[in-house]
Amino acid sequence: MDRSQDIDRILLKYIREEGLSTDETILLQQWLREGEGREEMIGNIKNETGWMQEELKKMQQTPHSRIWDTLSSRLEEGGHWKTANTSTVVRMTRPSGYRKWRFPAAAIIIFAVAGAAFWVHQQHSSVPANGPAQTQTATVSDAKAGTNRATLTLSDGRQINLDSTGNGILASQGNSRVTKLADGQLAYSTASEEKPAAPAFNILSTPRAGQFSLTLPDGSKVWLNNASSLRYPVAFTGGPREVELSGEAYFEITKDAAHPFRVVVPRGPITSTIEVLGTSFNIMAYDDEPAERTTLVEGSVRFVHGGASASLKPDEQLVLDEKGGLKTLHNVNVSEITAWKNGYFHFDHASLETTMRQLARWYDVDVEYSGNIPPQDFMGRIQRNLALSAILKGLENEHVHFKLEGRKLTVKP
Repeated sequence: MDRSQDIDRILLKYIREEGLSTDETILLQQWLREGEGREEMIGNIKNETGWMQEELKKMQQTPHSRIWDTLSSRLEEGGHWKTANTSTVVRMTRPSGYRKWRFPAAAIIIFAVAGAAFWVHQQHSSVPANGPAQTQTATVSDAKAGTNRATLTLSDGRQINLDSTGNGILASQGNSRVTKLADGQLAYSTASEEKPAAPAFNILSTPRAGQFSLTLPDGSKVWLNNASSLRYPVAFTGGPREVELSGEAYFEITKDAAHPFRVVVPRGPITSTIEVLGTSFNIMAYDDEPAERTTLVEGSVRFVHGGASASLKPDEQLVLDEKGGLKTLHNVNVSEITAWKNGYFHFDHASLETTMRQLARWYDVDVEYSGNIPPQDFMGRIQRNLALSAILKGLENEHVHFKLEGRKLTVKP
């Protein structure tokens, strides 16, 4: 099979949301880099659909006729794209300055609007906007992606390694039982209505390259990202329901107006508190990040830090900077922020440093920088279960290269 047919096959897999292997992902990334404007087009899609028909007519003349047939058959009235095996509809939009773009194949549009897996976009002030990217392949070693790994510390100090412990009841604490379920989940249940004599707390901790989820005693659900910990009571006995977070977690809180839910984040000299009733939200509060970010998915939350406070609406994010300043961002990309929970990296104009911090935590590597590297601007969505080598090959370009030796990842020009 020739390479153009291979690309067709790969893109059709993306349309059907079947997922790609590491080799297929690498091949697709190589194809994107080889053509003028392929990556740039993806990174510059804007809010309009009229341009699509014109560009699709141009693409119909490309060798990828089978891709064209698939695309045009699913292009609905009004400029919507319907994926092959779901009812999801994605609005197709116009890239800024689109008339200057060249589209070597219809495949590039499908890759953009199907949202199937991975694209990378790098912008450099020293590179023409529509100039071809000359890339080199760096020598990299593989690092495995993170998995469901965590340690449970019980109220009496005992620690349970959840990586190797089988499913079933792990411990009984007062009138509460803790059970390990399948697929990296922990659940608490009440064995009786008897109230505990004294409050007892557990701590769920994930290492770098680890993640875990749990159901709290009130039925609330928490997804804990890598290098994070959550301290919580084994039973909520009255008053506010309060937990303490370090790192990153996504919460789906059971509504109970009589017992509001609070997340305490002791990051820095002043503790932050997020107060909620029934809602879904994400908190990112790593010590190595320049800001603490609380993002509301649905419901409402109130953020309190020292003498300052702010309320959030859905699709808003509260940013607490290193100096204690608060800023509310509106209409944030919630799918990007919560992508980790669904098994993806999602970069939306992410800097090199931001991207490397995410990779370092998930692949348990230490990142070092060597030389003068121009600013990078990455866009992309990729599964978190790929080996690190596939990620790095997609990210590198003529201005940034990677070398992985053991757990040491060197970033250089």
